[in-house]
Amino acid sequence: MLSSRYDTIVAIATPEGAGALGVVRVSGPDAWSLAAAALTETDKIFAKRTEPRRARVAVIKDSDGSPLDQAVLLPWRGPASYTGEDLVEFICHGGRETLRLVLRRLIALGARPAEPGEYTRRAFINGKMTLEQAEAVAAVTNAGTEAAARSAARLLEGRLGREIRALRDEIGDLLGLIEIGLDFVEEDLDVVNRERVSKSLEELAERVRAFADQYRLGRYLRHGARVVIAGPPNVGKSTLLNRLAGYERAIVSEIPGTTRDYLDISMDVGGVRVQLIDTAGLRAAMDSIEAEGTQRSQQLLGSADLAVWLSSPPDFAPPPDDLVSRETCLWVRGKADLPDLPPKDSQFHPQIVLSAKSGEGINDLLDAIGTRLRHGFDPGEVLVLEERHAKLLTETAVALENTRKALLEAAGDELIAEELRTALHSLGEITGALTAEDLLNRIFAGFCIGK
Repeated sequence: MLSSRYDTIVAIATPEGAGALGVVRVSGPDAWSLAAAALTETDKIFAKRTEPRRARVAVIKDSDGSPLDQAVLLPWRGPASYTGEDLVEFICHGGRETLRLVLRRLIALGARPAEPGEYTRRAFINGKMTLEQAEAVAAVTNAGTEAAARSAARLLEGRLGREIRALRDEIGDLLGLIEIGLDFVEEDLDVVNRERVSKSLEELAERVRAFADQYRLGRYLRHGARVVIAGPPNVGKSTLLNRLAGYERAIVSEIPGTTRDYLDISMDVGGVRVQLIDTAGLRAAMDSIEAEGTQRSQQLLGSADLAVWLSSPPDFAPPPDDLVSRETCLWVRGKADLPDLPPKDSQFHPQIVLSAKSGEGINDLLDAIGTRLRHGFDPGEVLVLEERHAKLLTETAVALENTRKALLEAAGDELIAEELRTALHSLGEITGALTAEDLLNRIFAGFCIGK
């Protein structure tokens, strides 16, 4: 990632493909003059840098004077722009070749092609947003469900940052008390009410842990969840996938072992984007192809966020303990239209009864999947969508718990103060109050170009 804050960058800021409109974005100290150089003589007044945030129609010209496009230009003067720099957006017609012609023209005039996330990185560096808000830009862009989009929007608005700053203020107050005690150590005065500080530390650690635990659902909102349908052959797994998909995604046959490889669909379940995977039936393989399918099924079960184990009469085969755990498995009794027989030799009974053929119990299954994935959290309240945030919040909670332990063990105030500084440092890394260059490189490298 190039780190210069003083050159001028350019990129197409809209996705690939034809559309009614496409945007080319220029940001940096020469943004206005480069835009002026690309226009016709009648539009040269633009070079005077007057009237920012006033849209105007202009013809963009190539070096030989031939027209490239008629566009709407929207100029912004720093710091009142997305990046905090002078910025011009060329709102062009949406043909990809037209946008590329405009892009090449601006590069020829002196702009540098932007790298992934460079606009948002400059916005962070120039104080237009905190680091967790910058990360929320990618979360908003990639949101796969309404719940994920709403959570990312709250993050972008700065709600997590406000919570973090409140926590830092409270921890800072406690650190101030401890440091006052250090100032009076030679006078042998006990100016710190250790019981009160211990209670405050306990409450703070619980609040921070609660935020970190949000990532159990936040990960699914941000990246989606993998739900694997598994079970013996010919229990109705492919029929169930087709029922959930709403169309014939998988071949259905009475012949066991029809599914040799996995099939998947994507769907919204309780606000979470779910990759639902139909796998080959698990049994002793009849040939090498089925053996490969069985091996893939076992691998998918091992990486699943949730397994839907489907069984049917007459055997009602329970989930094998060596492949799935009760915590990550829903045992479903399929083919409810057939005679009901009790499960054999198992204390773990099916939680859902359904018929993929008639649709009976399908909503119960979807509700159960959503409940398991939400882990008791409301998607509307989740603010922790990034693994980095969860890790730093956990580090903060550990530091607070260590501080309380040191306090109860009557450790020296220097040790207690150092643990509190560790907690403050971890929280500061979330918002970017304390940020290393290599961390910025890792975060923004995952953005699309133009953001």
